[in-house]
Amino acid sequence: MVDPDAQTRADLETLLPEEGFRPECYRLYGGEGVGHCYVIDHAPAGWEVYYSDSGTKANLKVFPTEAGACSDFLARLRLDPSTRHD
Repeated sequence: MVDPDAQTRADLETLLPEEGFRPECYRLYGGEGVGHCYVIDHAPAGWEVYYSDSGTKANLKVFPTEAGACSDFLARLRLDPSTRHD
């Protein structure tokens, strides 16, 4: 199911700080090899969402639409309490 508040990465740029997510916990425009954080990226195969674990794309899912990827990305962040400010 697509989150109506997260249709594009531009939506996420506004929403994530409003919800108190720590910027070092996510990358909205790729970031392979950036350490430990959630990543969304537009790749040739589609929209990728994964957890970057020191360069490894852990729990990689590929979506045909940006909206689907953004919804999954937001859901992952919301389920991980370590991504928010204390």
